[in-house]
Amino acid sequence: MYLYRAPNNVYYTRICLAKSLRDKGFPFDIKVSLLTSDRAEAVIRNIDVAGTLKKIIKSIDHKTRINDFIRYVDEVINSLRAQFDADNDTDSIINVTQKRHSIPIRDTKLSEHRETTAVAQAKPVIGLDEALSAFIISKQKSAIRPLSIKQLEQRIGHFIDTVSSKSTSKAESKCVHDITSADAMIYRDALLTQGRSYKSNKEYLAAIFQFFKWCKLMNYCSHNPFENVTVGQKPKVKANQERDRWDTSELKRLIHSAEFKDSTADFKWVTRLMLYGGLRPSEACQLTPSDIVVIEGIHCINVDDSGKGQRIKNANARRSIPLHQSLIKQGFIEFVKTRKQQPQLFNYKPVGLVEDWSKTYCKHLSILQTCIGMKASQRPTAYSLRHTFIDEFKRLDTSEHIVAQIVGHANPNITYGRYGKDIQARALLKYIERLEYDI
Repeated sequence: MYLYRAPNNVYYTRICLAKSLRDKGFPFDIKVSLLTSDRAEAVIRNIDVAGTLKKIIKSIDHKTRINDFIRYVDEVINSLRAQFDADNDTDSIINVTQKRHSIPIRDTKLSEHRETTAVAQAKPVIGLDEALSAFIISKQKSAIRPLSIKQLEQRIGHFIDTVSSKSTSKAESKCVHDITSADAMIYRDALLTQGRSYKSNKEYLAAIFQFFKWCKLMNYCSHNPFENVTVGQKPKVKANQERDRWDTSELKRLIHSAEFKDSTADFKWVTRLMLYGGLRPSEACQLTPSDIVVIEGIHCINVDDSGKGQRIKNANARRSIPLHQSLIKQGFIEFVKTRKQQPQLFNYKPVGLVEDWSKTYCKHLSILQTCIGMKASQRPTAYSLRHTFIDEFKRLDTSEHIVAQIVGHANPNITYGRYGKDIQARALLKYIERLEYDI
């Protein structure tokens, strides 16, 4: 807060607003013309103007709208300056500056006619929970998987719960525009102490960043407090060590166990399809009999989302995979024939609000692993069967773009990815057939 003289010799009172207010979209500062070039007179007027402005700024709370604040300042100061002997009407303006741009607030009688571009946008006062509900509804209207929506809601909800736990009552619960970059950093630090993996923490922050990006577009806040918040340095772990694979002894232990042999045909075939075809658990569980086709005389599995309730991770996941000879020898084609009249190849159904095709299978595998002595948190998962499949191709020194087509990854090579054509079934089969497990 200080008194200064403009180049035209007219004195002004200037007060900078706190950063916490600026982060919510309030002006950087307020400049008020004192309508005099006499310093002694300006000092006296400055006392009245500065004192009044400080009281108004101090009264700002989480329900205060920016335009209401500007309008009130306009009215109060114009009333106060009516007592001044204004010598020049061109100076009778309160200049509110946001960063480097001046936003004029005209005399009260002109307030209703000020141009839209000259007024700071009012931020609707909306609670975090209410904003999250609106955000989820918006996402549900997009082509986003139910599981992804559930994850967004859970991760953003975790942030809201963390922030809300610091409030002593519901009346103090924070609105969207209350959240600052300091809140974001405090949450980030708390997140890093809760025992999640680097990847999980990164996904949490990405979800919350996406939420505030949407809030900014909806004009609920003027900036994204998570704009520059990162998880930090990634742990120095080789990429191939980030996800467990099944080693040979574990595969033998599983496949030759009495529990596996006593399992349903569905469970055993889904396990083998992941191990010999590299399918994701949900891709295998949602197959239909018509997804097993013959291409160029080669039995293949079609992975797509054309069937009822079928979903794929992305466009790259849509592919045809030649059947490994081991699957054919074990009777997979005969099994498919027995299910020709059924809508689904296996008896798995999508479970829950997220319609998770693989949940029942994964639960069965987890119970089986416990029965054969594989300890929780120390054992590979269903998805690790796919990782094992990919790892075996790496061991065989197979070109990465070929493996990418088989497992449904984005092509790692921009030349192949943009200009190359998919490799045909017969050519892919020779790579598939190189895969062998000593089980």
